Amino acid sequence: MRALEDQAMRIIDAHAHVFPDDLAPKAVPALEAGGILRARYDGTIAGLKAEMRRTGVGISVIQPVATKPSQVRSINEWVATLASESIIPFGAMHPDLSDPADEIARMAALGLRGFKLHPEHQAFEPHDPRLAPLYQAAVAHNMIVFFHAGADEVHDTCRGTPESFATLMDAFPALTVVLAHMGGYRCWKGVSDVLVGREVWFDTAFAPGHLPDADFVAMIRAHGADRVMFGSDGPWTDAAHEIAHLGSLGLEPSELESVLGGTAARLLGENTKDIPRTMSR
Repeated sequence: MRALEDQAMRIIDAHAHVFPDDLAPKAVPALEAGGILRARYDGTIAGLKAEMRRTGVGISVIQPVATKPSQVRSINEWVATLASESIIPFGAMHPDLSDPADEIARMAALGLRGFKLHPEHQAFEPHDPRLAPLYQAAVAHNMIVFFHAGADEVHDTCRGTPESFATLMDAFPALTVVLAHMGGYRCWKGVSDVLVGREVWFDTAFAPGHLPDADFVAMIRAHGADRVMFGSDGPWTDAAHEIAHLGSLGLEPSELESVLGGTAARLLGENTKDIPRTMSR
């Protein structure tokens, strides 16, 4: 754990996306086609690393999304190859996968720290009882479950509500949960009502500029900066702009340090028995 904790003063982006080189030229324009999202880099791992150099991000955590169960295994095999001193890959999971416990065990063996679920892309409610084996396996293998939370710019649904996540955490109190978008994009009143102050981690992705600054700071302080992490949701935002916005909010230096890297360093370290040698400098 020491090697990752030593990175606490570096900026850690807990929420970034990449695609295989042969898929990115199709996937990024397809996601941009709705006219809402605009990519800031080409969606490849090389593009992300160039963006990290430009914006000063030291470590990015990759959050892949499987839109079909058949994609899960191949995505996990691919992202595991991306691990380096600057890239921490999470795996992909799908609620309709027939053997989630086996795949979660395989992810852990591959060295993945956790996996992402997306209630809107994958059309499920987080507290659905059918996901119990998946959550039980995550607890058993000390895996972080990273959720898209709240509304989504490309879907009309909102299945990942604060209330659904609160019910999930009541049922699985040992589960380590990260909720993107400050606990629930455009559902922040519900976040304040039922999630703030609980043992759950938020990331900042798509909150700056959407959640009013005063409310954003109040939520960070009510929840605790030690449970809030910077996330760019790249390539869909400019990380440099997001970092500058966070720096303009008037947070105390210790709060800003936690959000920009300290929280992520502690969370990732505490949920890993062995930090890979690639994390050492």
